[in-house]
Amino acid sequence: MIKHYKEKHLQATKYKIENIIRQQDFILRHRVKVVIAGIVFSFWAPTYRSGHYSSNKESILEKSDYSYLKLVMLSASVYMIFCILYHFSSRYQDKKKLKELRDLEKRLEKEISELD
Repeated sequence: MIKHYKEKHLQATKYKIENIIRQQDFILRHRVKVVIAGIVFSFWAPTYRSGHYSSNKESILEKSDYSYLKLVMLSASVYMIFCILYHFSSRYQDKKKLKELRDLEKRLEKEISELD
């Protein structure tokens, strides 16, 4: 009976490994969408007003001494920095999780072979 549970656990581990491999490098696989979202964000961010439209809140463009083009470039830079940080942190986490799952897979295969 214990062999049955270990085989199920092994199969679930293999599915988790396949899932992580399939979902790796999100930004690289969807780079066109990421670039379009970055362009939209860069042009929208300087004119964003917090709160309701009827309030007296000012946008960053109205508050700052910078031109609209400089604020667009600043927004694009911030967006790129967040994308780069996300890319490398998710890559690190995926490698770490894959290593753990592959170690678990080897251990389960060894335990199943010992039960036979």
